[in-house]
Amino acid sequence: MKKSLLFISFCMSVNLLLAQQESMLSDGVSDFIRRSQLTGTINRNNSILINSFAQNLIHLDSLFKNKPLTIIKSKNNFLNISLLPVSRTAQFNSDLAHGFNDGGMIPSAGMQWVFSGGLHIKAGALEILAKPSYITAQNKEFETFPTEHYPVFWKTYYRWLNTIDNPENFGFNAYKKLLPGQSAIKYSYKNFTLSYGTENRWWGPGRYNALILSNNAAGFAHAALTTNAPVKTKLGNIEFQVISGTLQNSNILPPDHYRHNEGVLLHKPKPEQNRYIRAATVSFNPSFAPGLFVGATTVGYGYNTAGSANKNTTMGSLYARYIMPKDRAEVYIEFGRNDKAPTPLNIVTENNYPRAFVAGFRKLVPFNHKQKFIEIAAELTQLQLPTTPLTFEGNSWYTSKAVPHGFTHDGQILGAHIGPGSNSQLGSISYVNGFTKIGVEFERLVHNNDFYYNAFIVTRDPTRHWVDVSTTLVGNYAYKKLMVSGRAAFIRSLNYQWYILEGLGYFKNGYDRFNFSATLSIAYRL
Repeated sequence: MKKSLLFISFCMSVNLLLAQQESMLSDGVSDFIRRSQLTGTINRNNSILINSFAQNLIHLDSLFKNKPLTIIKSKNNFLNISLLPVSRTAQFNSDLAHGFNDGGMIPSAGMQWVFSGGLHIKAGALEILAKPSYITAQNKEFETFPTEHYPVFWKTYYRWLNTIDNPENFGFNAYKKLLPGQSAIKYSYKNFTLSYGTENRWWGPGRYNALILSNNAAGFAHAALTTNAPVKTKLGNIEFQVISGTLQNSNILPPDHYRHNEGVLLHKPKPEQNRYIRAATVSFNPSFAPGLFVGATTVGYGYNTAGSANKNTTMGSLYARYIMPKDRAEVYIEFGRNDKAPTPLNIVTENNYPRAFVAGFRKLVPFNHKQKFIEIAAELTQLQLPTTPLTFEGNSWYTSKAVPHGFTHDGQILGAHIGPGSNSQLGSISYVNGFTKIGVEFERLVHNNDFYYNAFIVTRDPTRHWVDVSTTLVGNYAYKKLMVSGRAAFIRSLNYQWYILEGLGYFKNGYDRFNFSATLSIAYRL
């Protein structure tokens, strides 16, 4: 064990010279920006609920008072070409696939790397961000859904495999892929920006999970109209974003797609065409409640073929965030439904519909200095269906019978990383001082309880919940233009893949597994 940890440390050190998650949406950068609003160093009129790489980069340069390295600058200052941050992330999983909100990275064991860098070209109101990313992974083999499960469990499992494109693995061969990453072309006029690119978007107040859009998958090609600053009205400030794009399929078949049940093939082939996505979000900060931000999202997706107008799915969420600058605290919630766009009226007057929520809080307690704090935080996410009838219909969050690829892009979920039917309870305590952060997170993650109740409740077997219990050490540090973020997670998977060891009486032993997962990210602002 000691030799293994030394080897892991060596591998991570080798990759230290270049690095960090290239979207800047779920690492130390994003958290620092949001935390800075509570300490009063960022404008409190900004909701920080509609985020992207470009927006976070502007905040970051403002906080660090960075002046990007300009390589070309015209005399009249009309044309400027500067370098974007050079970044690289190294990720290691000892035995099982683990990772979240890591863009184009894939679920894999072993080592995985992402390298990213690029140019920022500005000519008047026109901007071009060219920041591709290159991903390589050992992609070592790890255990997936056991072939030893009874046929009746496989039959139930395919109710999910047939309604979402979310493979457990991307094969078990060395993986290499070049992605456009956080690239876009933009045109701005006053408070509005029109763009086309593949930037990741993060909508909503969740810090670890977002119901609609996050950077859990790679960015997809889309056009967007967005406010680049709050639009002031007599009633309050408004921010919005509207996007229209294309979602790609993974084209990866389940490893056991040949399985039959009484002569009927369990696997149902999915349409070969890609999907469209049209979505919008709006946030409102009322003038009578300066710290309150309320908003809504709606999204529709379906297939890009003639005659497929009825083959689409609509979902959405309502959210709120309340910041208390004097108390250096925030609370937030997002509530969504998977069958239509929610409204305050229909979520109260209707029942028995697929729903999900994210809720959390954060409090900064002063520690020995006005910029040093002890941070206490928690976030709850529930994607499990609320009632047994819904569970047995199999309409889990992000799955769709009408659009059997579900709410995914290139095989990965666009929203909350925990996935359909899952629940997460996460708490953390940290020391923070500006960008510097040293802390520990504790999480209990229950995997796809919708599948559990569908497959195992009839057997009256309460022992099969697949639960991950993890302790994660987190740290962020910045020196001038260099930023380092790291995570080291010790994860115990109880009843891994809902599997138990038979032949031990009523109280059976679960098939438990351990995984060590580490991520080290560095970015240098050129």
